[in-house]
Amino acid sequence: MLKRIELIKNNFQQVLFVFLAFLGMVLVSYFYVSNIVGSQMMHICEGILDTTQTAVSADLLNRELTFSGISMTFFEKMISSGRNNEEMLQHLREVNAFYLDEQSSLPDFMKIYGYIRGEFLDGLGWIPPDDYDARTRPWYEGAVNNDGKVFFSEPYVDAQTGEQVISFSQVIIDASDYFYGVLAIDLNLTRITDYIRHQSIANNGYGIFITNNLIIASHSNSALIGMSMNEAGGDYPLLADMLMNHESITAKRFTDSNGVDSIAFFRTIFNGWHIGVITPRIYYYNPVNNLAFVLGIMGFLFMVSLSYLLVKTRIEQMKSDEESKSKSTFLARMSHEMRTPMNAIIGMTQIAGNSSDPLRIRYCLGKINDASVHLLGVINDVLEMSKIEAGKLELINADFNLREMMAAVSNVVNYKIDEKSQQFSIHVAEEVPAYINSDKQLLSQVISNLLTNANKFTPIGGKIEVTVDLLQVNQDKYVIQFSVKDSGIGISKEQQLRLFQSFEQADGSISRKYGGIGLGLVISKRIIEMMGGTIRLESEEDRGARFVVTVTAGKAVNHSVHEQGRTSLEAETEMPVGEFDFSGKHILLTEDVEINREIILSLLESTHAVIDCAKNGMEACEMFACNP
Repeated sequence: MLKRIELIKNNFQQVLFVFLAFLGMVLVSYFYVSNIVGSQMMHICEGILDTTQTAVSADLLNRELTFSGISMTFFEKMISSGRNNEEMLQHLREVNAFYLDEQSSLPDFMKIYGYIRGEFLDGLGWIPPDDYDARTRPWYEGAVNNDGKVFFSEPYVDAQTGEQVISFSQVIIDASDYFYGVLAIDLNLTRITDYIRHQSIANNGYGIFITNNLIIASHSNSALIGMSMNEAGGDYPLLADMLMNHESITAKRFTDSNGVDSIAFFRTIFNGWHIGVITPRIYYYNPVNNLAFVLGIMGFLFMVSLSYLLVKTRIEQMKSDEESKSKSTFLARMSHEMRTPMNAIIGMTQIAGNSSDPLRIRYCLGKINDASVHLLGVINDVLEMSKIEAGKLELINADFNLREMMAAVSNVVNYKIDEKSQQFSIHVAEEVPAYINSDKQLLSQVISNLLTNANKFTPIGGKIEVTVDLLQVNQDKYVIQFSVKDSGIGISKEQQLRLFQSFEQADGSISRKYGGIGLGLVISKRIIEMMGGTIRLESEEDRGARFVVTVTAGKAVNHSVHEQGRTSLEAETEMPVGEFDFSGKHILLTEDVEINREIILSLLESTHAVIDCAKNGMEACEMFACNP
């Protein structure tokens, strides 16, 4: 984690550039798309107003045409026919009854009435008080002053129903412009005002209906109905001035009467009335805000993703560079480790061949043997690591005696320990089982690697301790801990980070001073992990090191048979070769490498057996067939 943070610091400019690039992209996208969304919202609002204006205008025009038809019929049937006022009143009652029917073409019809030939006639039979003068009423005056056209009165609240009402009125005149009076009808505006009030944008806000005298006829707040816009509070006086001056009100920001920051749209219909839609600003710009939020989240995610990819790519590149460098160093070190013993073998072979002194020859042979063993170890490590990398290394579990394995491992390294006069001890706890089921060869290889390292890095007279403890017993498993502790040079915290990496040593100078190619601990770690265990290091520089290996091993199946078989096998293995006498016996040896045949023949010479050699399997079969 710290390494990645450090890497981010080192690549701060790249990450900052990515951040600024995406920030710029988000801002540009926001402004560009917000303009599109804002324009779309404006089109939606305009569309709502267009629809509302068309619907209301069509409704009013339809009522006007219907009333004009009623007025024309009244003139033709009553005035032109010379009917008296009593007959006219009866006609108005019939018209009143007709349009109050549910199937009427005027569903909002309330009543028909008029002032004809100096007398007030009411289709509902209402008798006005004595002081009532129809000629002073707005419906009468409006019709008289409207040049014969249908007059629309200002909406007002009906005293009987408490609902919004509008009056249509028109003068009754003949072809010679003789004035007979004024005919009028009252219509309920509730359906229109409700329709307007329920108009909204993005499911929020409300519609508003304003008369040509700037009186609020419909509003979501019923307290404002009938009130002048100049008295409604908020920024309504500002809107009133704009309507009076015939200014366009589109997406106008203003403060509503309740103090809410809002957006207003207004249209004026054919008779001078005004229809508007009011929406709280927060809801009007809600799609834009949602878009900004989505763009911000997407931009942030893209920025983080790209930054992550950049850092990850950089990490992988650095890791690849480190591995390449490590492999190059490893190859150089391996070539040195291989050339050195080969040169020693070749050199000592030449010296031995040119010398007649038996002691000198024996010395050269000893050096050749040491160099050969070292070279074989290097080759084995390389081949073992290649097998692990290719996934070809497999566990072969079997029952074996753990203490005998530890003794065998100690025998392998004892002579090196004796050479440096080091103190060496092995302690196996009593509770540790004698037999376990695991891969004996690989486990002993790990312990041997750890002991070899302890011997290599511990000075003359130093101390090496091996302990084996039983940590846990499950139903069919043992958890066993091996500890190898030395008093050597120790390993610093920084060096420990690279210790278990392939082709690495704690310090480059170590290979020059102590030899090795840096694969032993890596191989050990891979093997232990394959066995379901762990390996860890406890060390400080100049204070020695302690490697702790924990493995999970199975329980041995048959102790007694296993022990007997191994004892006889070991007895046979430890019997000196020189005690065998195979005189008169024939041995067929098959080996394709000549030097190997010579070595085997030399080793079996003391058995006095007759040995026939074959270079391959085919030749061996032919020799056996000829002399079975």
